[in-house]
Amino acid sequence: MLMVLLMIVTVINVVVAAGFSLAGVFFPGFIVKDGEDSHTARVFALYGVARSVPLLVVVLWAVFKGSMPGLIWLGALAEIIQLVDAAVGTQTGDKIKIYGSLGLGIAQLAIVVLAVWFGY
Repeated sequence: MLMVLLMIVTVINVVVAAGFSLAGVFFPGFIVKDGEDSHTARVFALYGVARSVPLLVVVLWAVFKGSMPGLIWLGALAEIIQLVDAAVGTQTGDKIKIYGSLGLGIAQLAIVVLAVWFGY
């Protein structure tokens, strides 16, 4: 049960991160105010895609293989990324970018701690 929960939370976490990055590529104004015609906003979004999509692929591979140690490490990495994203979100003043990332980071932290605590 705990492994399934770890899989679900981790996949949701990295899908949201990849989706947010991809949205920035196709709709830069969604990420940066008045960024629709901004080449710079699109380039920064591409940097996000370059990191989030490979992480998504590796997480999906760990889920497919049923690797609990891999999911714990990848879940911890995704947790750190979301918590840092929440800190970055404070610079935008957009509460969704703060609390969405913070909520995902805390949920991921809780499930990773439980998985480690119960010896997976």
